[in-house]
Amino acid sequence: MKRIIILIVAVLSAVVFSSCTTVNNYYQQTGPAANSEPTTESKTAEDKPTASSAPVDSTPQSAPAANTPAFNYNTPFYGIWVSASKSHDDAVKVSDDVTSKGFNGFVETTTNWSNLNSEEWYVVTAGKYVSESEANEQLIKVKKDYPDAYVKYSGEYAASSDGGYPSFYGIWVYASKSYDEASSFAQDVSSKGFKGFVITTTDWSNLNSEKWYVVTAGQYGTEKEAADNLDDVKKYYPDAYVKYSGDHINN
Repeated sequence: MKRIIILIVAVLSAVVFSSCTTVNNYYQQTGPAANSEPTTESKTAEDKPTASSAPVDSTPQSAPAANTPAFNYNTPFYGIWVSASKSHDDAVKVSDDVTSKGFNGFVETTTNWSNLNSEEWYVVTAGKYVSESEANEQLIKVKKDYPDAYVKYSGEYAASSDGGYPSFYGIWVYASKSYDEASSFAQDVSSKGFKGFVITTTDWSNLNSEKWYVVTAGQYGTEKEAADNLDDVKKYYPDAYVKYSGDHINN
């Protein structure tokens, strides 16, 4: 009798053990660890948003702040003058220093402006301003770094003696259908120590007959002079190249 009871108990234990094992295996197969849906950490790169899906900022990198006037190369202005040199390279160094202090450093040639020295000097101004009062407001800040700085009006842009527009070789760096955009880019060129000019292609015989606003880093009398300066410009604008303007077309 005892043997029969022991045998029955053994059989029941085996059944219970088998059932527990089956249930345990079931949970191992269907529980969270076996879930076919990957967790956030285990998602592949293909499941994650790519950089290209982010909104693209279409604002030109060279565009000034919204309240900054877009000066063309020949727009009269009030400047905060900080330096004058017979050396263009020395003037560029000062201009870079001005820019590094949070102002826009521009290098101007005095003979290009009616109110400046008729002898050729390379002068540096910390910014260009529409009004004298605006320039004077900024002068206080500039004087902290350049105690001898002062405000001066550029006068009108001085044309050639016959009132015409001479041909030139330019180092071309930019083209746009927008005048304001091109003017902003020219300002960026000037802030790097070059003379940024905005040219309308239809005004020149050797440029595009379709109307574009193009920017050149300087105007040079010979192709060699332009080529000699090209490498310096390419440090900032790798795609820059030399091109002849052709004759000015009288409209």
